[in-house]
Amino acid sequence: MKKLKGILFDLDGVFYIEKTLISGGNKTLAFLRQEQIPFRFVTNNTTLSRSALTHKLQTLGLEVEEDQILSANYAGILQVKKSGFDRCRLLLRLEAQADYPPNIPERPDAIVIGDIGDAWNYDLLNDLMRQVLDGAEIVALHKGRYHEGRNGLQLDSGAFVAALEHATGKKAVVVGKPSKAFFTLASEVFSCSPEELIMIGDDLINDIKGAQQMGYHAILVQTGKYRKALVEKSEIKPDGCISSIALLPDYLRDNGLV
Repeated sequence: MKKLKGILFDLDGVFYIEKTLISGGNKTLAFLRQEQIPFRFVTNNTTLSRSALTHKLQTLGLEVEEDQILSANYAGILQVKKSGFDRCRLLLRLEAQADYPPNIPERPDAIVIGDIGDAWNYDLLNDLMRQVLDGAEIVALHKGRYHEGRNGLQLDSGAFVAALEHATGKKAVVVGKPSKAFFTLASEVFSCSPEELIMIGDDLINDIKGAQQMGYHAILVQTGKYRKALVEKSEIKPDGCISSIALLPDYLRDNGLV
């Protein structure tokens, strides 16, 4: 790749899992600041507003500022405003609904789908299906298949988005990773070519494939949702691999990127 001009980081599974920081993250960020390499965080988090997510990360001890974060939830807010949706049914936790229009469950223009945990059930999906068939658009904050939880891999909201798409024949507008619009929005701050950017994450589809479709150099970390067996059988091949975020400075030095 060309000389490094910027880095995009996933958050969950790279810098923290649940309520625990992954060792070495802050040291890596300090190294990048010392080397004057700009970075931003791109996350498919849909459980918190951007300000609440920043507060959570700072409370955990991660040295991050709100303007460094682009979340799928924040991208959803921008998409709703851009599309002019006034009546939105928000399938979001209460903490994530800040800055959206008021939640309107009846006769919505759009259904915004994020993470609502185990609140999913047949009756809810059936109700949503009817509203989509009546004309509501589906705005999916992402279509992740699974995420790393306290008990291992857990089903993510993408499965329910896919169910609605299958039942209604209507495609969702996906605003988070791996959509090109999301990566474009995240990378605008760097003012450089795609070949000068690196994406680092633990998800083969959302992080690695999503970044490679943009022309970024994509590095997989072996933490979070990483599973060796899933990587070995996948057709998606990262451009690099490190055991944890703590090893990124070594990777950059070894590959002549700093």
